[in-house]
Amino acid sequence: MRQYELYIFEESVAHQYYGQESKLFYLFLDYENASPIKKEVIRKQIEYITKPIPTLFVQQKIKQAFKQNQQYENHKQTNVITLNSGAQAELVIDSQSIHVTASGTPEVEMMFFEVLRSCAPTFFAFSIEEYRYGWLKPIQQLKRSQPL
Repeated sequence: MRQYELYIFEESVAHQYYGQESKLFYLFLDYENASPIKKEVIRKQIEYITKPIPTLFVQQKIKQAFKQNQQYENHKQTNVITLNSGAQAELVIDSQSIHVTASGTPEVEMMFFEVLRSCAPTFFAFSIEEYRYGWLKPIQQLKRSQPL
């Protein structure tokens, strides 16, 4: 089973840490392993550099993307896709982050990630268990869109 957390970063932070994504990942890893007092300090740092999830907007985009898909189910803030192969992904929207749990082929979580790419340009995904992390949308696209 694969588990991912996704956050929307402030654009200035995304630009500043382009190419240094491991520093962002280790901030979240430190949070997971911190003592309660240190955890509170790191939580405040994370809140400062991330944006709240536009829950209603994201939920609408997901529903719209999968409304014709018989393999998609929605229960409030929980969205589930189950493929015929048995692969399954569950996406839960929170006010500060999105949690994705998947099993089977990676194709199933990628279906959700494709939709999330269109919701915000600075989505950052990571898996603590697998030490995997990265931007859903390449930062280079952001750099081109900035006025000179």
